[in-house]
Amino acid sequence: MIKTLRFWITLLVSFAMIGILSITLLSGYFVTKENLINNSLEINRVYSMKLSQLTEEVFKGMQSNLQVKASEMSAEIDDAEKLTEKLADLISSSKNFNSLSVVNKDGVVLATSPEVGIVGKKLDTEGPKEALYERKNLISTPYRAATGRLLILISTPLWNEKNEYLVFLSGTIYLQEDNIIHDILHEHFATDGSYVWVVDNRGMLVYHPNPERIGENISENEVTQKVLRHKSGAQKVTNSEGKEFLAGYTYIKSSKWGVVSQTPYVASIEPLKGMVYKMLLYALPFILFFFLLTIVLSGRLSYPLRKLATFSANLKENGGQSECADIPTWYFEAKQLNETIHEYANSQQQRVEDYKERSYTDPLTGLKNRRYGDKITAKWTMENRPFSMIMIDIDHFKAVNDRYGHQIGDEVLKFLSGKMSEIIRGDDVCIRLGGEEFVILLAETDVKEAMDIAERLRINVTSTICPTNNNITISLGVGSYHSNRESILELFSRVDKALYQAKVDGRNRVVLSEN
Repeated sequence: MIKTLRFWITLLVSFAMIGILSITLLSGYFVTKENLINNSLEINRVYSMKLSQLTEEVFKGMQSNLQVKASEMSAEIDDAEKLTEKLADLISSSKNFNSLSVVNKDGVVLATSPEVGIVGKKLDTEGPKEALYERKNLISTPYRAATGRLLILISTPLWNEKNEYLVFLSGTIYLQEDNIIHDILHEHFATDGSYVWVVDNRGMLVYHPNPERIGENISENEVTQKVLRHKSGAQKVTNSEGKEFLAGYTYIKSSKWGVVSQTPYVASIEPLKGMVYKMLLYALPFILFFFLLTIVLSGRLSYPLRKLATFSANLKENGGQSECADIPTWYFEAKQLNETIHEYANSQQQRVEDYKERSYTDPLTGLKNRRYGDKITAKWTMENRPFSMIMIDIDHFKAVNDRYGHQIGDEVLKFLSGKMSEIIRGDDVCIRLGGEEFVILLAETDVKEAMDIAERLRINVTSTICPTNNNITISLGVGSYHSNRESILELFSRVDKALYQAKVDGRNRVVLSEN
């Protein structure tokens, strides 16, 4: 069966719409998936940091409370009954400790609250030994007490007026029973499978929503290994059961613990299903509209040809005699159809381009990212186009974050980005590599001119008040690309060494890389 022109036009336009819709949905799917993963990682990172700060504040408060009460007990060292009363008052007022004890310098328990059957006994377990040895404010590592409980000891020493060590006052937290850590962290358990766990400096679980796992050694876990190296951050991780999680983790200096907040990977990308469905739902009316429009326009387009075919058939039947048919022109209708299709295709393509542009742009500073830098350097090298590179690093940026916070740190990054954008020319490109590291790619620029631009940028930044209400300095490395002698990676390495040399030489300077 011979297909009509109307059929082929309708088929072609249908394929075009389906293809564009598929590209749009796939692009939206992958870009949204990446954003969901990054957002989940960042949320867990910030969440773990907040919880670690809260936990650290609680521990500091507990230690401070012990210090204050220790000085009040100095006059009652020889009166076990009064010591017990004071301990009872302290444990009822603070609600932070499971038990309190006063232990003399020989490790003998003078008083406890509540009574756990150890008064008058010499403690020979890990926590008290550590407190007696260190003789300072201390948060012990988890250990098994004489009572068989898994606990941690928070202690403060007590000295007499002659600066002689008398006793230590200690509070305990029973890790496998209701305790202050459980009260802080358990309420953050989420219905989507997200939860918080805490590990000590030996890789032992100090807190977990499943009490049976407390005390378990998980030092082989990827995140635990990071925390044991005093690291904080976020990453995708697979747990002991083979399930994937997006985890944020923070190291606590005071207790040497690590707080980990994690969300199941599947739960993090769950909104994707609804997103694709909504995109399809929103697009469906437009698809139906354009499909009906295609049928109408294809009918209008084929109408002159159908009239011409009828006229030709009549000529054949009538022996070459037929009334002259009035065949209207179809160019206007064809033009309208093409414009409609192209407008639709362009609108869909623009969405794809917008997604693509976002993938090349750093969301914080608005500069291009490393991915775009790889693309543009590959293009320039393929065109044998000469260019130079300036690599920039903010001096002591970690100190800015530590002192002013990450929000001001972000404003400093934006401030430097603005200064970079002020000095570039038409084809130059500003790139944020990551963190406080930036690159400027200077098209058609020799190394002398690149050094001048780098120096102007350095002076401009140094002489301008930044969002910290102070001045910041930057270190810069400069180099030109030698197309016949090196690769782009070698250029980056060479300029990075120059930047490193600028740091070594005292910072706030521009260093030219060795050829």
